[in-house]
Amino acid sequence: MSTQGTLTDFPLPAIFQWLEQGRKTGVLAIRPFSAVRVASEITLQSNLGVRGDTGKEKDNNRELTLKTRHGTSQQTVRTSCEQRLPLVTKQQQINPPLYIQHFPNYYIWIAQGRIVAAANRFDRRGLISLIRRDQWVSDRVLSKLLQRCSLNHQPLGLWLKSHGVLDSAQLEQIFEIQIIEQLVPLFQLKDAEFKFELKAVLPALEMTGLSLSATQATMMVSGRFQCVSR
Repeated sequence: MSTQGTLTDFPLPAIFQWLEQGRKTGVLAIRPFSAVRVASEITLQSNLGVRGDTGKEKDNNRELTLKTRHGTSQQTVRTSCEQRLPLVTKQQQINPPLYIQHFPNYYIWIAQGRIVAAANRFDRRGLISLIRRDQWVSDRVLSKLLQRCSLNHQPLGLWLKSHGVLDSAQLEQIFEIQIIEQLVPLFQLKDAEFKFELKAVLPALEMTGLSLSATQATMMVSGRFQCVSR
């Protein structure tokens, strides 16, 4: 079962409130998009003749060829000079159509209305990438642990803590970075679509074992915006 819409109709704080009040469990996927007008997408080429100094005209039948960048064929439309088509000396470009350009998705995992993880990828490598990037755990140690030990559906953060690799304070910092890095860009979006998949599987590899309410997440991100604006 899924619920979907756009952020224009349902802003992210309202979605968070709905998830928290309903104590929903699942994954919220958000896909930003932008309407872009592509130059040279469609070009109108005219083979219309130009009257010379002698006053002679070209053939009575003239051709307009419409070419598309991605098309393999050409469509030719024959017109009569009686239609008084404008004389053209070079290619004319007409307004190309709008198309929707999609950007990477964002994913927020919810358990009983509380945020437990967030990432801009769906390969379950977001938290591992964050830990490696900020050097919370060395690549050598992390790789050995992941190869030798099984998570047994335990959140990655708690699993690393149980092996003495991370402590509670470090887990809290990692979780805050994970949430802030993903939510701050989302709260600035105006054009995006969302889809919430109810009861989706929660990925252990993306979870620290910590959580916060949707209301707390909204306040946290809003506080970041206020600090930046000062």
